[in-house]
Amino acid sequence: MPQTDNRGFSAVLQNRHFLFLWGAQILSQTAMNGIHFTQMVLIEKLTRSSAQLGIVILAWSLPAVLFSAVAGVVVDRFPNKWILVTSNVLRVLTAGSYILVLRTLSGHSLLLAIYTTTFVASAIGQFFSPAEAATIPLLVNRQHLLAANSLFSLTLTASAVVGLILLGPLGIKLAGVEGSFAAIAIIYIGAAILVALLPRDNPHPPRNSYAGSALRRAWAEVREGWQFVGSHRSVLAALLRMTLIATLALIMAMLVPGFAARVLGMNPEDAVYIFAPAGLGLVLGTYLVGRFGYLVKREVLVNTGLGMMVLALTLLGLVSRGHRTVDMPLFEAYPQATISLTTAITTLTALLGFSIALVNISAQTTLQERTPLEVRGRVFAVQFLVANVAGLPPTLFIGALADRIGIPRVILLIAGGVAIAGGLGTYFALTPRNRPDS
Repeated sequence: MPQTDNRGFSAVLQNRHFLFLWGAQILSQTAMNGIHFTQMVLIEKLTRSSAQLGIVILAWSLPAVLFSAVAGVVVDRFPNKWILVTSNVLRVLTAGSYILVLRTLSGHSLLLAIYTTTFVASAIGQFFSPAEAATIPLLVNRQHLLAANSLFSLTLTASAVVGLILLGPLGIKLAGVEGSFAAIAIIYIGAAILVALLPRDNPHPPRNSYAGSALRRAWAEVREGWQFVGSHRSVLAALLRMTLIATLALIMAMLVPGFAARVLGMNPEDAVYIFAPAGLGLVLGTYLVGRFGYLVKREVLVNTGLGMMVLALTLLGLVSRGHRTVDMPLFEAYPQATISLTTAITTLTALLGFSIALVNISAQTTLQERTPLEVRGRVFAVQFLVANVAGLPPTLFIGALADRIGIPRVILLIAGGVAIAGGLGTYFALTPRNRPDS
């Protein structure tokens, strides 16, 4: 029993410095998701445009493509504690900046300031995450790393749920948009205080290792990873499916506030009633796959999830098409059907979250199983790059299309796109060329 406890959660939870870092992660990730929800609600209130929501998501996503490699170089050359403290202090300033621009600007100047602040806040986050990951091995022993990383993975998901479903919506309802930004700034202050309590660390960068050469090496490794992916069809299929899920998540995050306000007739912050069932479905799917997934063939799990995803999106688009018929929000046009419509929509979004878990977890497991250890990091770097780059154009295009033809019709088009992309992934997974690595 003592040995089990020594390698379990109890050992790392007794580590004071680990608790500081873990607490900072919980606070910063919750604040980050809360501010992302508040940004989308703010843009919906100001513009009532899915295209503008697409721009704010682009401003949030683009730094991951531009700065992730640079961030890795910086983390190797500066003390992690300094990066963690500085990034959280800067996040406090960016959260406060939203309040300042809301009180001083209007019109296009206000929108431009919001997009710029969002871009800066996201860029700061690209430096915080790798510094945080690099700090964990400095605080816990090697035999405790699995438990420490498990806790961080668990709270990463939990913080997303709390930020999107509790912090953002409750902050807006109780204190308004400005009050929500103020609460998020206070949370970032708490995270900054916690990381300031960490011990100092001294980086030891390799000699003659300049940023330029490090970036060239990073790009060379990505290229090697892509060559491996291209020569292994099952890995390519898994990468396509994970990219599909990442892109779909971006698109739905962009459409949901407008769907709540313009299609249903709710307040934009009431998008939580759509996010929450999807989150519950995601959690349920994650549990069931982890508990019973080994009983079912991986390809069956993926194709079942894809089929459920297409079904959920199609029915969601059909249920809400009455909005285009009467040219007014559904809850205003059919108040007597509010309960049944709400039940249908929450059920379908829960099914969508459940199907996403089936596809994403199965694809990620395949990517891990079929990739040798010596190239695994490069393959995941390719997956990260492809997912971020692939999601940017559809986010802008679909947002503008939703403003033109309506969100329900766009959801139906997305269902068709998922069916095509899912079929392409299945083709790559089952093609004869894949047999040697299956």
